Amino acid sequence: MENRMKERRQSKLREEIYNAIVQHPVHPTAESIYEQLKATYPSLSLGTVYRNLGILAEQGLIRRIDTYDAADRFDGNMQPHSHIQCRQCGRLEDVFLPYDGQVDQMVERMTGFQVEGHAVLFSGICSRCKVPPEDGRQQVQ
Repeated sequence: MENRMKERRQSKLREEIYNAIVQHPVHPTAESIYEQLKATYPSLSLGTVYRNLGILAEQGLIRRIDTYDAADRFDGNMQPHSHIQCRQCGRLEDVFLPYDGQVDQMVERMTGFQVEGHAVLFSGICSRCKVPPEDGRQQVQ
């Protein structure tokens, strides 16, 4: 009986973590999800958030995005799309390009793998970071 109760609590928590990702305006990190939920779940640990994010990703309910900075980001939009990340501030945005299945076929021919899909992460400098200062002087980085 205690196991079932624990499973229900974990399922409720996993649902809360999932909702936090889907409703988040940007692609959150595990740490930001933890910060968002810890007031409601005082006994919540960062390890629990990571574990549940892993389960949700394995179940295909969310996407883990390996980014150029250290922290993985998570996306609740499972429609095929790419991402772009600013190399200066780390901002991550969706890029909705048509999915190119020909790339999958080309990779299959080159490698012999059966490709199940691909993810693209573009990098660059976002519009906020590339804007020159109003006084015309160079920004120090």
